[in-house]
Amino acid sequence: MTIQPDSTVCRRCGMPLAYDTYINQTEGNPTSPEPGLCAHCAGVQTGSVTPERVSSQDRSTQLEMIFRIYRQNRRWPRLLARAATRLHRLLPADTVKRAELVNSIPTRSSRSTTDAVVLYSGGKDSSWMLMQLARQRDLRVKAWMLDQGYQSPAAISNARALCDRLGVELVISRPEQNPMNTLFRLGFSMNEETDPNLLRAVMSYGPACWPCFSTIIAQSTVYCHENDIPFCFIGTQKGQNRTNMRGKPYVPGGPLPPLDAAVEDMVAMLREHAEKKAPEAARLLRTSRTRTVMVPFYEFVPKPPLEQKLADLEATGWKVPRNTGSCSTNCMMNELGYRIMRNQYGFDIYQIAEAHEQRLQDNPAPANIAVLDEEAIRRGAKLIDLTPVESRKWGVEE
Repeated sequence: MTIQPDSTVCRRCGMPLAYDTYINQTEGNPTSPEPGLCAHCAGVQTGSVTPERVSSQDRSTQLEMIFRIYRQNRRWPRLLARAATRLHRLLPADTVKRAELVNSIPTRSSRSTTDAVVLYSGGKDSSWMLMQLARQRDLRVKAWMLDQGYQSPAAISNARALCDRLGVELVISRPEQNPMNTLFRLGFSMNEETDPNLLRAVMSYGPACWPCFSTIIAQSTVYCHENDIPFCFIGTQKGQNRTNMRGKPYVPGGPLPPLDAAVEDMVAMLREHAEKKAPEAARLLRTSRTRTVMVPFYEFVPKPPLEQKLADLEATGWKVPRNTGSCSTNCMMNELGYRIMRNQYGFDIYQIAEAHEQRLQDNPAPANIAVLDEEAIRRGAKLIDLTPVESRKWGVEE
C-alpha cells in the first residue's frame, strides 16, 4: 500500500493530519471536516484525549496508597474495593475508579524477592524515576535493561554507576543481534504492507521503536514471570502513553493494567507478522504470562523541570549521553528510525506524543518539530550495516 508522506499538522495541537485521518478512517471514526484541524480539535472525535482534571498531588497520593496497601498486604482494603465495584451503580464514579485501582494492586508474596522492576534505559526519565523508587522504604527494586545491540555505551555506563550509588541491582538482557536487526528491517519496510492494522501500528509506534519496545516488553514478561515480580514501572511521558492503539492512557484513573495487556497492545501483531516473514526474529518476541501490573510512573508523579531533573541526576555523577540524537531511551538506532519514518509518512512518533501532551494541557500552541542529528543518522545506518540499496530505498542517502 502506497502512503504519500504529508507533514501537515493540526494548527491547534500539532497532531500530524495524515496520521489523524488514516487512524480515524481505519477505525471507522469521523474525520475532520475542517482543513488544518484534526478530528479531536474539530470536535468530531469522541473518546479522545481530554484535558486532565486530576491534580498532581492527588496522583502522588494514589501512588503512596498503592505502596501502602501492597506493603501492609491486608485483606480488608481489597474486600471493601470489591464490594464497591459490585455497587458501582450506586456510588460516585471517583469512588468506583479508586476501588478498581485497589483491586488491581498485586498481593505481596513470600516467594518474591523483588517487589518491582524498572524498565530501565539509562536515560534521564527512567534514571530519575529509579532514584525516586529506590528511596521508597521497604520496596525492593531492581533495574532491568534490554541492550538490543544499540544502547549507547555512555548510557550503559551511566546505568551501572547510578545503580551502584543507589544500591540497586542492574540486570541487562542482550538478545541475539542478527534477529534483532531483522526486526528493525521489518519495521523499516512496513510501509510496503497492505494490512491497514500493521500500517496503523507502525505509524503509532514508529518503524524502529516498535521492534525495540516490543522486544523490551516481550522479554520483560519472561523476566517478571521467572522472578514473580508484582510491579513493573515504566518512565514514558503521558503523551507517549496515549499513542497505543486506542489512544487512551494506560491508567485513566482506574485499575493498573496487567503487563500482559502491553503485549496485546504492542507485541502480538508484530510477532504474528514476524512469524510469517522471519520466524528466527519472531523468537525474540516470545512472552510469558505474568501476574505483574504495569505502573506508568509519570502518570502519578509529575516530572520536574528538565533543568532540575538533570541537576538531580548529575549530582549522582550521571552524564547526558551525546551520541543518541533526540532519543530519550539512548538507543543509537533512534535517529535513523525517525529519518525513515519522516521519509515514509511525513511525521514521526514524537510529534504524535507531543500533540497528545498539548491536548492534555488544553494548550493551543503545537510543539516544534525536532531537528534530527545527521551524524546520529549516519551512525545508526553504519551500525546496522545498511546496504546502498537499503539506504536509497528508505531515503537515508540520495
